[in-house]
Amino acid sequence: MPRTGGRALTADFVRVVLFAGVVIAHSVSGINTSPDVLRSAQLVGTLLHVTRYGFVAVTLFVLVLSMRGRTMRPVQFWRRRFGLIVAPYLVWTVVYAVSDHLLIADDPFPGVGQFFEDLGWSVVAGTGKYQLYFLLISMQIYLFFPVISWILERTIRHPWLVLAGAAAIQILTFVIYQWLPRPSGSAWDQVYEHAWKTLPMYTLFVAIGGLTALHLDQVQSWLRAHVVSVVSACVLGTAASIAVYLWMTEPGEVPWQATTPWNPSLLLWLVSGVVLLWLAAMGWDALRVGGRKVGARAVSYATIRAFGVFAVHPLILDILNRVGFTPDLYEWFPRSAATRSTVLVIVVLALSLIAVDLLLRTPAAKWLVARDRIPLRRKAALQKKAPMQKKAPMQKKAPMQKKAR
Repeated sequence: MPRTGGRALTADFVRVVLFAGVVIAHSVSGINTSPDVLRSAQLVGTLLHVTRYGFVAVTLFVLVLSMRGRTMRPVQFWRRRFGLIVAPYLVWTVVYAVSDHLLIADDPFPGVGQFFEDLGWSVVAGTGKYQLYFLLISMQIYLFFPVISWILERTIRHPWLVLAGAAAIQILTFVIYQWLPRPSGSAWDQVYEHAWKTLPMYTLFVAIGGLTALHLDQVQSWLRAHVVSVVSACVLGTAASIAVYLWMTEPGEVPWQATTPWNPSLLLWLVSGVVLLWLAAMGWDALRVGGRKVGARAVSYATIRAFGVFAVHPLILDILNRVGFTPDLYEWFPRSAATRSTVLVIVVLALSLIAVDLLLRTPAAKWLVARDRIPLRRKAALQKKAPMQKKAPMQKKAPMQKKAR
């Protein structure tokens, strides 16, 4: 593969928005359960399923772009990548295994044997907390990336064929989960229960991310040239997905089939949402390159803390619920579900960022937030690292020459 420039900052913008979407999704799902707002709240949560598929696409994009022109044996690649994610995954699984029993009502600690049995299953199945399954998906992406990269290299001249094959697999997995009967038997039942965390459920977005990185200049040039048509198609796709949701639901009554992340009718929005977000990131990057650094510092700040917010925000939600803040929102804003949700999202984001900033300054930063530690006194640390420059020796002045008479 020909090597391109460094990693596109558009990926950072997309990643930050997606992480914010995860916090919004979990905050909304935890607060708006009354019948009068059930339909609209579930619609927001359903549309925010785009975060999981967007994460897969942006992860593949960054991996393919960063590896272009480089040769690395699979073992070398795995050594570099797995360490970044396995340690935080294990640490947060243990944290939530303890905090759930401390913070969630009617969930006392089991016996020692049962506790460790549950912990072991949580590690294997990604059930330590409701967001940790995505780290299992990330591990699969790293595990199979050498194969994915090989396929992309061999089919570099046939991107549409790859995209069509990936879409076929994606639709097949959606149909199996949405419409076909659940398999019988305890063993198959367990496989079915967790198979949605495997890569076949995300194949199309693996292809979208990888192909976009592989053909980045052509893709972005085409998007710029056809931006009106692309946006129009995405709006129509989004409208179609919402229309199907509304057709399947009624005020106060939302069947689970309407909210699943593998509803085939939702696929139109999932692709449209990723494309629209990428177009927004391209527009932001164009402003940045043009000298108008709109939100550049905010994106840089959030990029470093995004994974930490992803990891810690359920703990913040549990604490707020435990201390009574979340129930109190109903008393403070009894008639406005939108206000309750907005306040909760802002508070959760703010407290999560504070928590991550504190964790970034601990020796365990890499294990907790997948980032290098930030020294408490950053300026002093930089001054110590900077080599002391020796003063240049003073040159002796040349003797004064007598003027010729």
